[in-house]
Amino acid sequence: MTLAEKTSNTNPDKEHYQANMHQYLEYEVRPGSNVPQGLPRQRLPVLSPIWRGPALTLEYPDGEVHTLVGWSGSAPGASCDLKIFWTRELTGPAMALAIGGDAGVRHLGPGPPQGLPFMALADSMIPAEVLDVIGPAPKCEPAPPLRLI
Repeated sequence: MTLAEKTSNTNPDKEHYQANMHQYLEYEVRPGSNVPQGLPRQRLPVLSPIWRGPALTLEYPDGEVHTLVGWSGSAPGASCDLKIFWTRELTGPAMALAIGGDAGVRHLGPGPPQGLPFMALADSMIPAEVLDVIGPAPKCEPAPPLRLI
């Protein structure tokens, strides 16, 4: 299964996906009007199928509702698909990461839009439609044994 096949909103065969869990996605954000500092190229481990959609509605505990969209292109730019998947940094805990296009993501809601390179979602903020695709957070892999020479 290629990475492109795993980027649809359908839930692929979990057993097949588990056998091919060592996939990576390269992601970078060009400096621009949405994210002035940009984000250098990152190599992100993909630990789940990837949810893909035009936007995501986020309902915060205080009742505010915001929309998260992918962003692409030079100023002023335009919305693009948003991708959400489980990833982790080295041996840390898994996190649900939302990424957009070459200009990052835009957090829309009350007030001016906020440009971000990406957004990590708290477990309580992940909508059911996304969890249906990415599944629950993967467990931490045990650290390899320390070998002393």
